[in-house]
Parts: sequence; structure tokens; C-alpha cells
Amino acid sequence: MTSSIKCVGVLGTGVIGSGWATLFAKEGMDVFLHDSRPELITKCRQQASSNLDFLFDQGLISTRVCDEAKTRLLPVSNLAELAAKSDYIQESIAEDYDIKKSCYRQLDDLAAASTPIGSSTSGLLMTEIQKVMKTPERAFIAHPFTPSHLVPLVELVPGRQTDPRVLEDAAVFFTSLGKVPVILKKEVPGHIANRLAAALWREAIHLAAEGVADVEDIDKALFAGPGLRWAIMGQHLTYHLGGGEGGYRHFIEIIGNSFEAYWRDMPTWTKIPADAREKIVAGVQKMVKDRTYDNLCAERDEKLISIIKTLYEEGADKGASSPS
Repeated sequence: MTSSIKCVGVLGTGVIGSGWATLFAKEGMDVFLHDSRPELITKCRQQASSNLDFLFDQGLISTRVCDEAKTRLLPVSNLAELAAKSDYIQESIAEDYDIKKSCYRQLDDLAAASTPIGSSTSGLLMTEIQKVMKTPERAFIAHPFTPSHLVPLVELVPGRQTDPRVLEDAAVFFTSLGKVPVILKKEVPGHIANRLAAALWREAIHLAAEGVADVEDIDKALFAGPGLRWAIMGQHLTYHLGGGEGGYRHFIEIIGNSFEAYWRDMPTWTKIPADAREKIVAGVQKMVKDRTYDNLCAERDEKLISIIKTLYEEGADKGASSPS
């Protein structure tokens, strides 16, 4: 799959699609862009070009790579053209089963049976989407984390009818682009990362709603504490080290009881309470002050680049998400 992919179709050109377009173009592939709203294609090309300029300014790609990548952002007027020209299709359209099924039904007829199709969905199940396909074995989920041209993670999730070899080839392909793929053995709504984030978010909302701390201090408690360790290792390995020479088993035996007390005290609601919603929105507005969306994104991306340079960067001609 890796060597055979020279041209990628990006279907859906919003925030996620423009990030994918940046990555694929930077890595030397022609990127065919299509969206049901033509104005979004124009915006995607502008955003991808801006992303490439940012990578150049940060010293992560050369002038040549930056300039050549911009010439590879190629709009197409219809789904048939995208399907015909693409060796791989990355779908990033609306999070809606009916919309995705309609799209995959068409792609199944238009794209060669050997063309793999990956979905950026953050929570839908490929088994359900595959039901409309004659060749469901080539479809899978390739879920990135925003911004998808910077953050290395990509979650690869099979549907019930996905060919395991397609998923293995996808892992090789994304690794070659500097991504860090994780392969799920079975489907669950939200995959891995969003489920972990959802559990943490619920507790962060609860702490704010109960007046334990301001929203800003709750965020600080994450990014200035465990967030630093999470950039290096996950929860299991972190607590393995927390157990000292006795390792994970010792940690569970010695500290596990404390966590059981925390869990008993945590909320179990499955819908954000209305009063909590108002508190966290007001808390974020207080924290943000007069900074604009663009200001905040730029600040985030500059800090991400600093971390990525330390942990993943291989050289100026490689991308920002290239792991060592």
C-alpha cells in the first residue's frame, strides 16, 4: 500500500480534511480535494497553504518541500473524478450515518476495488457504514487527532468485514508519513483516545460544577502535571513507574484502594447537566479573555511544534509529525 499510493483523495475539506491535505501534500503526494460545497475546497487550499507556511517558518520543511506541496493541492469537481484519480481515499465528511452511507455507496461503485477508503470519523462504527458496500473489505477508520497534520496519532479501526491485511498496510502507510498508528482489535464507539478523553472531560466538568476549582485551574492541573507525562508515555506505563521497583502490580496493591475511593465519588451522568454547561462555558470565556480563535490556535500549534521537535522530528525535510 505504501509504495503504490502516489495520489490521495480527500473527501470533505473542513478542518480535518485540510489537515490531511497538508500532510499528504507535504509528503509528496498529489491531493485531490472534493466537497459538496465548492467554497470549502477553496478555504481548504488556503488553510493547507497556510499550514505549510507555518511548517516552513518552524524549520520543519524546506522551501522546496513547501512550494512543491502547494502545487499538489488539486480541486476536483465531482466524486467520480476523485475516485478515478486516487490510490487512497481519506473521507472526512459529516458525522452522520446516512450521509456517510450515501457517500460510501457511491465510492464503492466509482473507485477501483483495490482502492482503500479510510474514514476520519471520531466515533461512528465502520461495520454500520460497510453495510451499503459491495467491497466492504477495503474500508476502515483512520481517525486523526486535530490538528491532523501535526499530532502524530491515527487510530485504525476495522469494521466487521474489513480485510486485516488492509489495516496492516494502512499502518505501514501512515507510519511512512510520520504518523503513530494504533490498531484496534474491535470496534467501540469513540475508539480509544476519545473514550479516554470523555472520561476525563466528565470529571473536569464535575469539578468545575461542584466549585472545587476554577476552570482555568482545572486545566492547569492537567497540562502542568499529568499532561507532561502523557506526552511521553500512557497511563499504564506511567503507573507502572509509579509502583517503583515493584512495578504496576505494586502500584495497584498499594495505591489502588485510594483510586477506588475516587471512583466511588465520581459522577456517572451521561448528559452534561445544564447548570454545569453554563459554568464551564463561562469559565473558559474568563480564561480566554480577549484572545481570538486564531490567536489560540497559533499559540497551541507553536507549543505543539516545540514538543514534536523534541519527541518526533527527524529533520527539516520531514514533516512535523515524523516520529524518530
